[in-house]
Amino acid sequence: MEQLQQVLSTPPPNWQPPLGAPPNSIAILHASLEHLRNTGDEHYLFLRATLELLTNHGFLGAVVDSASNNPVPLSGDEEQLLFHCVTGVRHVMLFRWEYFQPSFRSCVRDCLLAIGLGCYNRSAAGDVALPRTFTLACLSSAASFWKRAWGASDDTTYQQESQQNYLESLMTTNLIPSMHRFNGTDGQELFAYLNSLMVCPFEQSLQQMELMRRQHTGAMAASFLSLLVGEFTGGNSSARYNLPIEFHRLCHQVFENGNEEAALSANVSKSGLDTSLQLSMSALSSFVGFMLSTESNSEAINNESLLDLGTSTVSLTFDVLSWEFGASSGKWDFSNGSTKKDGSSVLLRPPQRWREALINPEFLGAMFRVYTAVRVGSSQHSLPRSLEQKRGRMAHQLRQLLLQLSSIAGGPIFADENERGAYAGFLLDGCLDALETILTENQQQRGSIEESDFMSAEIIDLVTMLNRLATNFRVQTLSRLTSFPRFLSAMAMVGKWLLEGSLAECERVQGDIESMEGLEWKYEAVSQILQCSEAMADDYWLVSGDAQTASDSLAKILAPLYGHYIACRVRMSSLEEHYLTQQGEDLDEIREEIWAFGLEEEMISAASLGRLNIYQSLTTLAGMFQQCVPRLMSLFEEAGNGNDMTAVMAALLEEARMLILCACHLLTDECEGETPSIPDAVCNACQLGRASGNDCLASIVNLIELLRSVAEAQAIKVSAYPTESSLSPLLAKTLLWFFRRWSVAYVLPVSDDYHREGIFARWSTPESASPIISFCATFSLIYFCHWPQEKEVQDESTALLLILAKKGPFVRELMVVSPSFQQIAALHSMCASLRHNASEAEIVVSMSSFGGNLSIEVVRGYQRLPYTDRARVLTCLVVGCSDMDNEKSNAMLDGCLKAVSNHFWALVEALSNKQAKAHDINVQESACLSILLYGGVVCASEMSEPERIPHFITPYLPHLSGLMTYYAEDLTICEALLKLFRDYAERYLAMMDRDQCISLFTSSASLLKHYSEHHCKNRVIHKRSEALEGEFEEEQSYQDILCAIQLLIHLGTKDFTDLCNSSKGVETGQITDVIFFGLQQILPLMTQGLLQYQTLCQLYFSLVGFMVETYPEKLCALPFELFNSLLDSLLFGMSHSDSLVSKSSLQGLASLAKEHLKTHALASHLATKGDIIENCSQRLIQEVIFKPIIWDRLEASGMALLPLAAIDVQRFIGLVNIISQQLGSDDKQQRMHQAFERLIKPQVLAKVAADGREGRMVRIQFKNNFDAFVRDVHSFLIMK
Repeated sequence: MEQLQQVLSTPPPNWQPPLGAPPNSIAILHASLEHLRNTGDEHYLFLRATLELLTNHGFLGAVVDSASNNPVPLSGDEEQLLFHCVTGVRHVMLFRWEYFQPSFRSCVRDCLLAIGLGCYNRSAAGDVALPRTFTLACLSSAASFWKRAWGASDDTTYQQESQQNYLESLMTTNLIPSMHRFNGTDGQELFAYLNSLMVCPFEQSLQQMELMRRQHTGAMAASFLSLLVGEFTGGNSSARYNLPIEFHRLCHQVFENGNEEAALSANVSKSGLDTSLQLSMSALSSFVGFMLSTESNSEAINNESLLDLGTSTVSLTFDVLSWEFGASSGKWDFSNGSTKKDGSSVLLRPPQRWREALINPEFLGAMFRVYTAVRVGSSQHSLPRSLEQKRGRMAHQLRQLLLQLSSIAGGPIFADENERGAYAGFLLDGCLDALETILTENQQQRGSIEESDFMSAEIIDLVTMLNRLATNFRVQTLSRLTSFPRFLSAMAMVGKWLLEGSLAECERVQGDIESMEGLEWKYEAVSQILQCSEAMADDYWLVSGDAQTASDSLAKILAPLYGHYIACRVRMSSLEEHYLTQQGEDLDEIREEIWAFGLEEEMISAASLGRLNIYQSLTTLAGMFQQCVPRLMSLFEEAGNGNDMTAVMAALLEEARMLILCACHLLTDECEGETPSIPDAVCNACQLGRASGNDCLASIVNLIELLRSVAEAQAIKVSAYPTESSLSPLLAKTLLWFFRRWSVAYVLPVSDDYHREGIFARWSTPESASPIISFCATFSLIYFCHWPQEKEVQDESTALLLILAKKGPFVRELMVVSPSFQQIAALHSMCASLRHNASEAEIVVSMSSFGGNLSIEVVRGYQRLPYTDRARVLTCLVVGCSDMDNEKSNAMLDGCLKAVSNHFWALVEALSNKQAKAHDINVQESACLSILLYGGVVCASEMSEPERIPHFITPYLPHLSGLMTYYAEDLTICEALLKLFRDYAERYLAMMDRDQCISLFTSSASLLKHYSEHHCKNRVIHKRSEALEGEFEEEQSYQDILCAIQLLIHLGTKDFTDLCNSSKGVETGQITDVIFFGLQQILPLMTQGLLQYQTLCQLYFSLVGFMVETYPEKLCALPFELFNSLLDSLLFGMSHSDSLVSKSSLQGLASLAKEHLKTHALASHLATKGDIIENCSQRLIQEVIFKPIIWDRLEASGMALLPLAAIDVQRFIGLVNIISQQLGSDDKQQRMHQAFERLIKPQVLAKVAADGREGRMVRIQFKNNFDAFVRDVHSFLIMK
């Protein structure tokens, strides 16, 4: 003891305190502990100190305090020292396992197990015991030692070591003579012993003190078995064994399936896992039976030691059921590219052999009865704190186990669907009983339940269990149960109770959300209820003919919850906005984004709930709108009086916005990337032959007209009083968003739906659709001209017009005849040459040249739109006017394009004739405007007959590229030009002819040349901090580099090359020369700091991988500095976390090696730096192949290693020898050599460079061999 204390108080050799921190006793203690563990504790200080300390305090051997015959409690420092000692013993013995005698190992194991189980001296009153952290550490160490020797036989002859013999004798004879010694290593004797400990606490004939002692020992036995299972699964708390992964996989397999040879010889069929399940279920059955059969049930549920036993037993069962089946499952499986396995998957699929233990409805019912007895109800908060905590902990563990049992999916464990349904019914009934108990307690206390952590956790777990049952067993199974209506009713009642409780609390704190009590758990519980409702509402079975009864039940019982949800949700948002405005506060951007994302998910789930009964939901929304809209209209009427925004105004606007959100999610779905359509639930509800079909259709029509009136009212006021504070940009954005999602689905639906009635026919004709189209155009026009600086409003305005324009020719025809759309086109034509700083005289001149009756205020407003927004409006105009058969469309399109080209021609002529100075601010503004407007034209690729865009753009490409000669130093203009050329190449490459491709190539070459001269050669990497430069290295700006790389990628595509390559065109070599020129300029910029940007990194390696694979000879001929930079980036990329980056890098590395094999292309570089190939091979092996990341880049790694090894086989063998020597043990070195000998075969390497079938067969053979090689070396290299 004293020797250990002296060691721990002395700094280890060559130890230095952390940088900037003075040495202190705690730092020295931890450093000395680590040093002693790592050096092997040759004098057994950890074990000796543990035994001495426990003996001195009377827990082991003779008792010090003979007067009272009681152990002496440990101090806090002694507890900490004991914990470090026992973990030190575990570390030293596992890492030096072969050094210790088998008898000594088993003695230490059994000693620690005995101490952990409580087999030590106790006081007569039982009030002095070892701390739980220490006893669990002892059990964890014993579990590790059991796994280390599981099923193994050790025939090695060990030299007797006196200290080990002495300590073994001391433990077995003097200190713990009564400890149980185990002879075998297969676990059968251990399981029998543990079973006896876990069953004996339920003998009612025992004395109270003896019963409590046995209950404590049983609880610790269950904890030990749980730790043992955890060691075999490889959980986060499992120990480090310093053994290869193959050991752990084998242990996992043997524990799961048993040792076949041993099983046959002993006539035993059960594995360690099956035995653990049997023990846990037996102990759990005994516990449940004891709890339910006790004469005085209150005495049992208030017995703390019995509660500890129950909690440990339930936790053990949970851990066993969490087992991941398969010989290479769980923590030990790296072949799927991930090691994150925690056994908490949503669905469980236990084997059929577990059927008898798990599929037992009577046992499930008994567990629910125990849960009902143990749970801490609302009337039981007067219990002692420790008892309350233990009952709450056990109730929580029971809920987690029942939740896990709710996750058992179908399969061989169920005999048939009837049994599966009965199983679900028992779980459902038990869960509903518990929920109804909570609701009854609430009613008895008239809603004044005192919230507690126990109640919140209970409700969350129970509604999660209902959600899991609905997800797992689906409506088809649940609807056959007699308790299905009860299930729906309970969901609705609990949801209503939680929502109303949240609203009442919000009203109590007057909208101060952060001061609300229980907000998080109530939101989580409501979210689970909504997800459960969504899972049932979206069940495809409901559309079958057999689901009518279930659908009616859902609509009648569960759907009304939607009304309570929107009423409470809208009211709470209104109160919160009232509070924030009153306090002058606002949410920060990050919190606002998180809140908006959560609200979106919540609204989607709630919409599925509302669609269970569309008509009822619409009626509820209509009633709330009727209360809100008159007040909102009054607010708009008062606009212009100069009133400041008040809290009441803000609350009203937020209420309206939330109602619009609810209506939009109820009536529409997000159709990004899909054909917009009306939700099936809405279509079915509005069928004319269906009850309330006409009423439902009328409700939707009335709602749309109401929202149109609201939108028009605010827009009219915005046009008159754009600076009025009572007019809300956020409300405008929400209205635009609503009409964008609604109009694209409901207005002029796709032709296949024209024949359908109901909601499809309402806006399916030009006469009924024209007012909507005209309204949307007018709506957008007003915000373009009067709120030009409201970015989010402009985003939604342009998105609304664009999605309508892309819908089809019928919608475009209606758009073109809309006066508002025509005004937008006129405004574009007038303002195409007007900068932001244009004078009023310039505006008047532009207006007079185009005519029309637009006011100067409207033109001035549109002119103030950001150039990017003007470009997006032009995209909408080009797409909307793209029907070639319509003369009016053609005229409008020509006018829009001419306005752009005329202004650009004037600018080009002024610059070429030197009538304008390039660096004049007005000229720069004009250049930016022109480039962005051309970008708007390019983005109209979804127009009708899009091949017209290349015809329009091609004549201007040389002149656009020529702007770079004037503005090469202006990064903003450079980036805009690169983006324009990139977008043009990306969108129109497939439809260009030869001349258009040649024009694009020559213009791009000139553009990249001027760009690289000013923005690549002298680019500077900026660092945030000198002290953290390696960690925070990054570019000040990199968007231009991103665009340049993407442009180079497009120029290198085969279609483009083929079109340009002709006798009169551009040779392929010229194209590759330009690409390599650009790549050479970019290479010096590709630092590891810049490559941390995910998008940039992916695109860079995509370009490099493509070019190296296609033109390796050109890359090999790069100057050494550039080639070395390229190689460094490839070596960096091959171990990147992104599999696409790594595969591109590895393919590039393989191409370089194959090119050298064929032509010795790297000879000049090898003369400069002779170890290039060895360095690449070594880094590939050590940083990729020997690491767990290999599995998502396995084939690419093998195809890179093959040519690298073939370049110089002898040097590669030398490299393998060097790597093998670093492994330490002779066995590993031998296995490594054998693995490489099986992989690297001379006859295979000799044919690596071969083409045709021979080379292909060699690569296939190597690929298969490499897969086996990686699995082999990983089995003994990856240590755990």
